[in-house]
Amino acid sequence: MTMEVSIVIVNYNGKDLLKVILKSIAKLNYKNYEVIIVDNNSSDKSREFIKKNYRNAKFISNKENLGYSGINSALKYCTGRYILFLNNDMEIDKGCVKELIKAIEKDDKIGMAAPRLVNYYNRKMKSNGTWVSRAFYNGHICSGKVLKEIPYMGVGLIRKSIVDKFGYLFDKDYFIYAEDLDLGLRLRLLGYKAVFAPDAVLYHMHAITTKKSSSHKMTFLLERNLLITFLKVLSLKNILLFLPYVLSMRLIAVAKDILLFKFRNAFSRIKAILWIIFNFSSINEKRKKLQKMRKADDNFVLKVFSEKNMFKKKAIV
Repeated sequence: MTMEVSIVIVNYNGKDLLKVILKSIAKLNYKNYEVIIVDNNSSDKSREFIKKNYRNAKFISNKENLGYSGINSALKYCTGRYILFLNNDMEIDKGCVKELIKAIEKDDKIGMAAPRLVNYYNRKMKSNGTWVSRAFYNGHICSGKVLKEIPYMGVGLIRKSIVDKFGYLFDKDYFIYAEDLDLGLRLRLLGYKAVFAPDAVLYHMHAITTKKSSSHKMTFLLERNLLITFLKVLSLKNILLFLPYVLSMRLIAVAKDILLFKFRNAFSRIKAILWIIFNFSSINEKRKKLQKMRKADDNFVLKVFSEKNMFKKKAIV
């Protein structure tokens, strides 16, 4: 039987979390799948737990913690037409995969179908999709109408043929944060769309695996990665057009941090900008490779951008 879906889960010291997500996968009303677990050098005996209790799952062990981009290690082992990439801190609804397949197969130009994320602990908190602004800040929409076409999602079902074109799912240099937006915008550069499938539900424990990380370190990674994506994806004309806006919004964020006495956060934002300046040549190399693959113009890419959600309360999902 030809495999349809490769379900890939990234894990780092999440043995107890794996129990929840793997139990929910076993209850799916869709059975044509394989499970691949990528472990980022865990020290909590996750490997032993999987080997003992889930012998049918493929287990890929990274020698170090590669963050969410560690998922790339699983790609050569994926035999499905589609890849469903997930965090370990989730529970999947039994009908989720069927709904995602239904959504992605509606149109050949749909490259990715994304589920609705619901807060695991407070089921009233739901995502209605995602947004990104021309300032290159982004987030989830927690109110208003449900979006049909979205810029990105951190989990979802993607065509393996598209991943093969890039040779990777997430940029290995991002580690974590904004790697999902980068993926969504790369899809659009190739002329593909990401769609929101609200009837496909995933319950999310909200970054439980990253809570131990310091907030200023997270701020640095997020700001740096968003700026890298900005420089990689857009045409030179639009980079020059939006650069004053992008930088001014970051200066406002720095000022806000200082007023709130979050000095380390403020420094992290400045550090991210300096990192971009000192590493511009390597970013430009990434840009050149990506731009050679471009099939769509910036009008198509920017179609999913909006400023209206930037100052609204964000959903924690």
